[in-house]
Amino acid sequence: MKNKNDIKKEEGSLFSKAAVTCPDIMEGLGVGVICCLPDEDLTFLWGNGCYYSSIGYKQEEYTESFRSLREYFAGYEEDFANIKKELERLRETGGKGSELSVRMPGKDGSFGRFRFSGSLVTAEEEGGPLLQAVFTDISRLSEEKEEQFSAYKQNQQYFHWMMDTYVGNVYISDMDTYELLYLNQHSCDTLGYPLASLIGKKCYEAIQGRTSPCPFCTNDRLREDEFYEWKFYNPALERTFMIKDRIINWEGRRARIELSHDMFSTEYKLAQKDQERDALLSSIPGGIFRLDGRDMSTVLWYGCNFLDMIEYTGEQFQKELGSRYDFIHPDDKNKLDGILQEVKKSGRNTVEELRIITRSGGTRILTFTLSYVDEEESWDDIPSFYSLCIDVTAERMEQKRQRKALEEAYDAARVANAAKTNFLSSMSHDIRTPMNAIMGMAVIAQANLYTPEKVQDCLSKINISSRHLLNLINEVLDMSKIESGKIDLTCETVSFPELLQDVMDMCRPLIAEKHQEFMISAAQVKHEKVVSDRGRLQQIFMNLLSNAIKYTPEGGTISLRIREMASVVEGRGQYEFVITDNGIGISEEFKAHIFEPFSRAEDSRISKIQGTGLGMAITDNIVRMMNGTIEVESTLGEGSQFVVSLPLDLCEEEEECDGRLEGLPVLVVDDDRIVCESASALLNELGMRGYWVLTGQEAVCCIVKAHETGDDFFAVILDWKMPGMDGLETVRVIREKLGPDVPIIIISAYDYSDIEEEFKKAGADAFITKPLFKSKMLHVLQLFCQTLNTDTAVVHPVKKGHPSFDGKRILLVEDNELNREIAEELLQMQGFVVDTVENGRCAAEQFGNSAPGTYDCILMDVQMPVMNGYEATRAIRTMEREDAGSIPIIALTANAFAADMGKARSVGMSDYIAKPIDVGNLTDTLKRWLR
Repeated sequence: MKNKNDIKKEEGSLFSKAAVTCPDIMEGLGVGVICCLPDEDLTFLWGNGCYYSSIGYKQEEYTESFRSLREYFAGYEEDFANIKKELERLRETGGKGSELSVRMPGKDGSFGRFRFSGSLVTAEEEGGPLLQAVFTDISRLSEEKEEQFSAYKQNQQYFHWMMDTYVGNVYISDMDTYELLYLNQHSCDTLGYPLASLIGKKCYEAIQGRTSPCPFCTNDRLREDEFYEWKFYNPALERTFMIKDRIINWEGRRARIELSHDMFSTEYKLAQKDQERDALLSSIPGGIFRLDGRDMSTVLWYGCNFLDMIEYTGEQFQKELGSRYDFIHPDDKNKLDGILQEVKKSGRNTVEELRIITRSGGTRILTFTLSYVDEEESWDDIPSFYSLCIDVTAERMEQKRQRKALEEAYDAARVANAAKTNFLSSMSHDIRTPMNAIMGMAVIAQANLYTPEKVQDCLSKINISSRHLLNLINEVLDMSKIESGKIDLTCETVSFPELLQDVMDMCRPLIAEKHQEFMISAAQVKHEKVVSDRGRLQQIFMNLLSNAIKYTPEGGTISLRIREMASVVEGRGQYEFVITDNGIGISEEFKAHIFEPFSRAEDSRISKIQGTGLGMAITDNIVRMMNGTIEVESTLGEGSQFVVSLPLDLCEEEEECDGRLEGLPVLVVDDDRIVCESASALLNELGMRGYWVLTGQEAVCCIVKAHETGDDFFAVILDWKMPGMDGLETVRVIREKLGPDVPIIIISAYDYSDIEEEFKKAGADAFITKPLFKSKMLHVLQLFCQTLNTDTAVVHPVKKGHPSFDGKRILLVEDNELNREIAEELLQMQGFVVDTVENGRCAAEQFGNSAPGTYDCILMDVQMPVMNGYEATRAIRTMEREDAGSIPIIALTANAFAADMGKARSVGMSDYIAKPIDVGNLTDTLKRWLR
């Protein structure tokens, strides 16, 4: 059998072996780390170098002296017991980390304060968990805390001493319980009770004899950073007090300290005098000073805001200026000396304006009043000048600004007058050009009545010229409305997909005519519907895009990008619209004037391009009315970029989703990365899985790979125009490899009618136009869901044709015979049966005498004799018949502005059509109301 000595030797050998097994990674740490067995004595296994050095030991010394933490903490049993308690808590909580503060004995007999952070870790080689602990030296923090506490106690003693010796009443009360926490001896004498009987009583009971709290003691005027001063008559003590209150922290309690003097004290009377003096001085709107009349340069006394005006402190004024009037501007000193001599000689008071130099180097203009008192009348026998000075710098600067503004306004008016003269000269040419075309083509048509081809050509050119003339007139009217402040914005629901589709439809013929490339994309547009003025938004897009088209040569590139940015205002979105072209660009000189009315760049390349010079000015004004911004970047000869940022109110939209599409994969193929990323993000929002690639080759590989792995794409959204393998070739390859199983949707920024048949033959299933919005993609993908569910033929969304108007009856109300004839003919060409009347009264009578349901719609002119369109609409809407409130009444008006539209809707009109009547707009409007 082994004796005790042998056992101890074996244990020591094992302990020494364990003690040197500290992992290398622990040696690089800047804190002490140890590892122990979680047994009764916390047998020590190993520690890192930082642990040994922090308590003054070498590793060999420590491991030979202590086998466990119990031995190490001998004499500090309370700290060891705390560590044991934490070990038990660790076992209960599953080994999660803990922290406590312990004393660590040093080799020299002293101890240090350390933060103990322990945790239980699993060690398979030990057959169970191990206790690992980190020791962080916090001795310095403990010492600083003790020093701070000592300083706090000393300051508290000083505070007590100051309050005890204060010549007046001091008391402190708890703001929540109203208990009196402290009173000085003067307060006890005032109240007539000993301190012991007052401490702990309610302040309002002891001081005022009240049974409920005083409303003056706890109110919103009490502050922690300043005293609240007030007067109060105490009926219990029958005297008035001058009181100062403030919130303080009193031994951890939120308390109110009150300092007061009663009306019989000297301090109260002095405070009253001080208040009267301060009120008198505060009424002086400036500074006052006394100037020595002997040397006429030394300031003997000053007050009010004198130092604030010259920006000196009292010490700086004395040391730096020697209390002299050297703050007077050098150029005005001689003037002041002359004035002083004159006042001294004549004895008359005077007022003068002089400049001063402040300490910061600034210049101010002051009005000085000067009054002289000789030595015989002076209270101290010193002759003096007394002066009140008032700062009038702001007034003089404002006068200067106004004078400059008047000069600038005069110059601007002169420039504007010249610009308008130039504009009228330019307009006379621009207006006569289409007028000459209209008149000339009309003459040619009359001379060739029996040559249909010639007449058709003339009518086409008359139509083009009349539209251009109408555009010129509309721009002039718009600018007139803007300058007179009469333009208004109409709030309505605006759908970005519909708005941009309309804009693209109008721009495509112009782009196709010049063989330009047009790119349009939407990025991160989560809210497709906003509340704004649709017409004005469209005007912004059309003005910027039409300029880009006009000033970009044939074959050039134009792009429109829409992006919804993060908004900090709930219910409002921030949108950015970027129009870019590679056209002729704008010079730096003209860039500063691009948003000015009637301005056009002087450039031989654009001299033949017609325009009023008002489009950009109108656009800028509309953007600013919408609280937005418009910025332009351009390089002459390289192109331009316009960035419009608008804050727009969001519509409450229902979350678009379809359970049938949940988790289905869709591949987006486009050479524009922004389009791909945006479309994939929108697909993910719909609950689908969006993937994207940038080329046709990548698309084919991706689709084939998905098919081979059994995860076929539900659909492929494919761009028409791409470099390398274009959309058409990609469709053919996909169909060749996979057959007709994968629906292919073609996307394009162009009118796809020309390529529709060819793509359908290649295997395309549907077409959608850019930009890609969530609602567009959802609509098309839902159609494919229906196709799969009903096993019908391939889905091919096509453009809807116009509804049939055959047999629909319209009541046309127009006082002008020629306009009535034109409108009647246009309506009959669309298949309508038309009844006409010449004023509002006839319209109301005609409608009232007809049977309900006779008329499908009423086209109502606004400005008419006898009864205008507004009055006639009111009369019809108030009739007691079933169709009086539901029949569409559409205004025919030449005043197509927001205010006019608002008035039309307020009287019951359903919609409006601007004159002169555009056939396309007429049919689109009627289509909306006669579905």
